[in-house]
Amino acid sequence: MGSSATEQRKLLKQLMGRDPNKIQNRSNYSYRRKDLGLYDPKICKSYLVGECPYDLFQGTKQSLGRCPQIHLAKHKLQYEREKKRGKQFPEFEQEYYAILHKFVHDCNDQVTIALKKLEHTPDERARIQEVTSELDVLDNRIGLMIQEIESLIKANEVSQAMIQAINLQELQSKRLEVGKKVKNITENVGQSAQQKLQVCEVCGAYLSRLDTDRRLADHFMGKIHLGYVKMRSELDTMDQRLKNS
Repeated sequence: MGSSATEQRKLLKQLMGRDPNKIQNRSNYSYRRKDLGLYDPKICKSYLVGECPYDLFQGTKQSLGRCPQIHLAKHKLQYEREKKRGKQFPEFEQEYYAILHKFVHDCNDQVTIALKKLEHTPDERARIQEVTSELDVLDNRIGLMIQEIESLIKANEVSQAMIQAINLQELQSKRLEVGKKVKNITENVGQSAQQKLQVCEVCGAYLSRLDTDRRLADHFMGKIHLGYVKMRSELDTMDQRLKNS
């Protein structure tokens, strides 16, 4: 999916390993002594701003290995404290944005290629896209809600986590109903077993809408899928912030 692990590691080294002393417009920022730690090129800027791709895909078939840069909680806490005090780190965000954009762009290219390989006719593709759009929206909402519940539990906000867990059950029930509807429609399209495969437009994986609910749930709650959900969500947020700035 996307670039090969080797190519992605090479990309990350290029994007994450730049010397901060060579960043353009360096004179626009104040480099006080206490800030030098965060600007050290050995510190992972993606880890500071959001989530490092090495961490998102660790232990999966898309694993990039171990990040060559430093991930320490004390640096992330320092970064967050500085942000709360009003200090801006535009070069860190630009570096993180470039990495997110590259991963999502490569994923979108693979989705396009995978869709062509399924060889649906234009009419079949349009009909399947129409009946699965609601399912895709629900799948993304479920994935984000699972992440939110996990964050609430880590923050010891148990009551709010329970409320969201109830909302999650309602979403999953709705997803079950819509999934049955999609299954009935796709079974009547008259395609071969191979053509009944679908492409997940979030992470690019092949899946079948005729799979059991359990197998589909395993995919949409899997680490790779949720990693791309996270990347796309953060990229959208950063895009909006750039448009409004």
